[in-house]
Amino acid sequence: MFIFQFGMAGLGMYLLAGELGTRRWVGFLAGLMFQFTGITMSAVYAGHDGRIIVATLAPTLFFFLHRGIRTGAVAPFIGAAATIGFFLLSFQIQSAYYLLLASAGWAAFLLVHHGYLSNSAALLRRLALGLAAVAFGFAMAAVNFLPFIDYVPTSPRGAEGGRGYEYSTSWSMPPAEIGALAVPEHSGASIQDPNTGAPALGEYRGANPFKLHTEYVGATVLALLVLGAAFARRDRRWWFFAGLSVFALLIAFGGHTPVYRLFYEALPGTKRFRAPSISFFVVSFSLVAMAAITLERLAEQRDAAQSGPRGHRPGEESTSNALIWLAGASIAFFVLWMMVSHGDNPAATGGFGRFLIFLVAVLAALVAWTRGSMGNRTVAVVLALLTVADLWIVARPFFQTAPPPAETFAADDVVQFIRSQPQPARVWVLPFPAGQTYRGSGDYLMHFGIDQAGGEHPNPLQRWYEYVGAGKESYTDWHNFLEAPAFRHGANIRYIISGVPLEAPELREVHRGSALVYEDTTALHRAYLVPQVRVLGDAAALEVMRQPDFDPRRTALVAGAPSIRLSTGPLSGSAAVTEYTPDRVVVQTQASRPAMLVLADNYYLGWRASVGGATVPVLRTNHTFRGVAVPAGTQEVVFEFVPTSLRTGFAIYVTTLVLLAGYAVFAVARRPRD
Repeated sequence: MFIFQFGMAGLGMYLLAGELGTRRWVGFLAGLMFQFTGITMSAVYAGHDGRIIVATLAPTLFFFLHRGIRTGAVAPFIGAAATIGFFLLSFQIQSAYYLLLASAGWAAFLLVHHGYLSNSAALLRRLALGLAAVAFGFAMAAVNFLPFIDYVPTSPRGAEGGRGYEYSTSWSMPPAEIGALAVPEHSGASIQDPNTGAPALGEYRGANPFKLHTEYVGATVLALLVLGAAFARRDRRWWFFAGLSVFALLIAFGGHTPVYRLFYEALPGTKRFRAPSISFFVVSFSLVAMAAITLERLAEQRDAAQSGPRGHRPGEESTSNALIWLAGASIAFFVLWMMVSHGDNPAATGGFGRFLIFLVAVLAALVAWTRGSMGNRTVAVVLALLTVADLWIVARPFFQTAPPPAETFAADDVVQFIRSQPQPARVWVLPFPAGQTYRGSGDYLMHFGIDQAGGEHPNPLQRWYEYVGAGKESYTDWHNFLEAPAFRHGANIRYIISGVPLEAPELREVHRGSALVYEDTTALHRAYLVPQVRVLGDAAALEVMRQPDFDPRRTALVAGAPSIRLSTGPLSGSAAVTEYTPDRVVVQTQASRPAMLVLADNYYLGWRASVGGATVPVLRTNHTFRGVAVPAGTQEVVFEFVPTSLRTGFAIYVTTLVLLAGYAVFAVARRPRD
């Protein structure tokens, strides 16, 4: 997948450069500059495939928009629609948001640049096709977005106003890290050399907790960027990309500048984001586009000099050469100043030396080329080799091999023990002491179908976080589990994994090995019968459950339901889970009188239930769980997840693919044949 996406980055940049009027070898170089740029290549290390997909499709979208607006033809807008659909399907919403903002600005600029504001018919045609392309792209991603719309109100970020300005600006890019454009060791990175274990790009010195990427764009791009001020300043497209890079950089800086407060208040959806530094791929893309435009202007000037009345114009050549070396000196001086200001950073000193070598080599190639000592093909090969070598040296540490899954996720003694116990049962992995860990304390157990109370959940529910104990600085701090055992008992937390001995009357050590495993003997089963019901709002229910006398065995707290009347008197019976899959749960109940069946799994839109074959309402119980009223006697209760939005979205998605395939067949069939 990564090979394909990086190939698309190079191809898209090549096509865009050609659409911008550059010659092929310039487009080829532009493709390499963007294909190997640090911000996308380094995303491999952390597995940010969604960010890579969006970033690598950016030039393809700009290409289709430019051709579509320039020509008014339908085909480029269909290409834009497909591109939008494919990067939206990555479901990296924040990256997609930034790319859509950038492409909207590009489209508006092109309408002005090509003079369509004075031609109402042409303007309306292009606006209609553009809006249709965006709509079609979102329709392609309906399989993602329709369920997502249902999810947003229940997500930790879904509340009106998000989680606040401080949260939204977390993981902003510190402005000092702009030096990483030239010397990534200046700020460092939180990655190690797999062979030596030493920091691969120097110890991270920034303000964020860690950094798993680099913003490096290389000597070729930076040299051409500075030269653009002299050679491309009359090209309005160069200035557009300059403005776009500044705009995206201000977003990336986030809370480090007061400007982000304007974005936070004015741009819809921004309040639900964090890590504004994700927008930096737009900066890299814009800088490469500016470099391509500049290189084309240099080529045009060289052609003019070579075709002059006397074969060449030494005055223009000397001016070009002086400007090229001046640009290099300016860049080198800036980078040297950074090194001097951080003289205690030997890694940065080495990085400066590497960058200076490539910068001088690039500048020498450009000077030789502009003087006529090197032809177009030769300079293209030389710059291609320098660019790839320069960028790959920095990107290579982010490509590390890992042991195969059978080794990385081999079942240990804890897994074997828990799997030998009656299921389903939920496990809570306690934070281990500093310097210790149980298989990363992340999602390891989920690999074996063992339910965890924690771990990394891609679509977490705010109600679940509130149930376990929502934190202010983090999503959860588990204070309910720690302070009120009823929360643990009612959530089927049967096993607790710890790195240190625990002492509590309800905990019994049942396994000792790679970790300590305790069984909570008071924990309820995944499904259980409750004799009493109270109807309460969310805040009131949580407060009641925090009281020392609350017992989930005796009372179920139901939200937003009509009055439920259960018989009084003692209740005897049982509830046993006989089938348990992600989208279907079957529970056999036997009750001496009507009761409330609580299934300690999260309530969510789309869950349906039947008792004895008759449909019954699923009630949100104990703040976040599912509950069903069951009559006396023996009953089979079936819970099934039937999300209407997912089915509708999938049908729309398939329809769009069929339409795209149909158009492709139509386009091929109508092509003239020789």
